[in-house]
Amino acid sequence: MPPADRHAVEYQNRVNRVIDYVQQHRAEDLSLETLAQVAAFSPFHFHRVFKATTGENLAEFVQRVRLEWAGGALLARRGDDVLAVALDAGFQSAGAFARAFKEHFGMTATQWRSGGAAQWRADRVADRKMREAVRKACEAAQEGAAYGPAMDITVRTLPTHHLAYVRVIGPYGPGGGIASAWRRLMTWASARELWTPDRLCIGIGHDNPGITAPDRCRYDAGIVVPAGLAVDAQVNTVDLPGTKYCIAPFDGTAAEVGGCWDRVFSEWFPGSGYQPGDGPCIELYHGDAWDVATGRIRCELCVPIRPL
Repeated sequence: MPPADRHAVEYQNRVNRVIDYVQQHRAEDLSLETLAQVAAFSPFHFHRVFKATTGENLAEFVQRVRLEWAGGALLARRGDDVLAVALDAGFQSAGAFARAFKEHFGMTATQWRSGGAAQWRADRVADRKMREAVRKACEAAQEGAAYGPAMDITVRTLPTHHLAYVRVIGPYGPGGGIASAWRRLMTWASARELWTPDRLCIGIGHDNPGITAPDRCRYDAGIVVPAGLAVDAQVNTVDLPGTKYCIAPFDGTAAEVGGCWDRVFSEWFPGSGYQPGDGPCIELYHGDAWDVATGRIRCELCVPIRPL
């Protein structure tokens, strides 16, 4: 088996261990840290690895497994009250279970037991048939179409950088405060003759919006500065430790960055022989990386890595 195929199988095997663990330990602690340890992946990036491999958000998968088990148990254990089933499924209270169950199945547990389950299954069969027809139609329409170009990813060890940065807390992407943070940093750096044509700027996304609430996501807009540079209250400073990264070039709009990150995790990592390391993803901006007229950004998307 070629090395890339072996690496992809290893990724799938590790994720399968997590899937099996969730199904066997649904009532226990299924935190991100616990499941990342089961998979032997870094907790910092495991949610992205799981979604890239399965197509499903980790937290949503855990919730679905618990609810689907509860749906079967409510029918098989009609002598048990709903709370007993809820606790065995991994929910901490009757209220939390009731809300989650109704959101997922569109009915209460009592309605489910009183005939709703049969109707729900019938609806799902019809829905699956419709989606299968749509899928086949899409495949037929796309038959012979070329896939997008392979990602041009390199592996490099970046040195430690001393940064002056402005932090913003809020949603990533268009409409958040990231553009404002870069403008504030540019004003500060320009006044000190640091905003030069050969500058190196680094954006650091500390959180993943798939897990962290959008209004709590942290982003640092930083510029590399001399280690002894005196700063004021407008910026903070930090040393970004040097380590090995996989690096993907990006040229697009802010709305397209998320899709490029997803491709790194879904297309490159499984066959690469690497796994995500500890530490945040970063963006490297060399010189004039922003085109104000078109809104396009040129940068390098970097994920810390370690051997698989």
